[in-house]
Amino acid sequence: MITMALIVVSGGGVSPLTQLGGLSLVKRAVLTAQKAGATTCCLAADSAQEGLQHELRSDPRITSRVVWGQLDVAVMPAMEQQDFCLVFATDTIFRPSLVEELCRQAAPGRTVAVTDAAGVLVLALTAGSVVPRICAELAQGKSLPETSVLAGSEKVHPGSVRGHFVRRLDSGSDLAGVERDLLLSLENPRDGQVDTYLNRKLSRPITRWFLRTPLSPNHITLLSGAVGVLGALCFLPGGYWGPLLGALLLQFSVVLDCCDGEVARVKFMQSPLGDWLDIVCDTVVSIAVFLGIGVAVWRNGATSHALVLAGALALGGALAFPFVTLAEKTEEAGNRRGGWEDVVIKKLLAGLTTRDFSVLIVASALIGQLEWFLWGAAIGAHVFWLSLAWLLFRAGRFAGVRRVWERKEI
Repeated sequence: MITMALIVVSGGGVSPLTQLGGLSLVKRAVLTAQKAGATTCCLAADSAQEGLQHELRSDPRITSRVVWGQLDVAVMPAMEQQDFCLVFATDTIFRPSLVEELCRQAAPGRTVAVTDAAGVLVLALTAGSVVPRICAELAQGKSLPETSVLAGSEKVHPGSVRGHFVRRLDSGSDLAGVERDLLLSLENPRDGQVDTYLNRKLSRPITRWFLRTPLSPNHITLLSGAVGVLGALCFLPGGYWGPLLGALLLQFSVVLDCCDGEVARVKFMQSPLGDWLDIVCDTVVSIAVFLGIGVAVWRNGATSHALVLAGALALGGALAFPFVTLAEKTEEAGNRRGGWEDVVIKKLLAGLTTRDFSVLIVASALIGQLEWFLWGAAIGAHVFWLSLAWLLFRAGRFAGVRRVWERKEI
């Protein structure tokens, strides 16, 4: 685990103020190091510090201590005591998970460096005691790969850290391509088949547009919810075309629901409020759509029990909400416990958050048989929340509610 990072403000043809994924390279570098665990980020810059300092100033996402220029007496002793210090330049784009992998490979006192395809060093994990020497050599005009410590380090080719995104930029880099690759690396392990092969392919181009706007992930979540509720209203007149339009709007709402998480991860804007808002909006949209489907089936005369089934389905969605919230917020405790109940809970949540059910609604609307979905979902919703509640009780997760609340995690 690292707590300190040395970030070299690169002058190799790519300005540290260059925008990638809605963030300047220097801001992305600090936020990436911070996400990897760095509580202090030392930035080595030759010139134009004022402009760079202004770029980082007053951004609430930056909570780590930022030190500019030479390491001062307040930083040096703490740096030298570190077993590991992360060293990289602002022209290197990577995800924090790469640092976790390097920490598993490294040993105290050993320098491990990641190289690009051409063998040029792009990122290193080294002992804090040698960082002052690296800074001294940088001050003499050497580039990061030329410093004696890193030049003689143990090199790790990107193939050795397969699955971890890392890119080095230069003046000829295709920034749009790097941004696209970065988005592709942000797969959600809970994605289902429909998310993987449909929703994510539709969401990424939209996300790249959102990244160039001032819209926050929470704004996109609310937009997704509004589109979903609009889709629910389209079911109300019944017939064929109204419910079909409603189902398609619901599917578009699901695509937007993918976008909010992608924007949050690319721009380092994840938050407990965002998680809570996402669950609330998903629940509201689901209940509204279920009621809309019930009204549509009732108007079409497909079954006399349509409104009762819709009410039962909406009630099941509402009852599931607190248990889903509890399961999400006590997931870490479940991972530590590792019981079979925790494994099943994780699988249940994965099935819920895949959003695959939206395709079933589209398919049912296309063939004009929404009552099939209504019957199955009305029964399934109550089986789901009852099963989840029982598993949470079996796993002792209710006992952690008070502790979680006191930590203000929910």
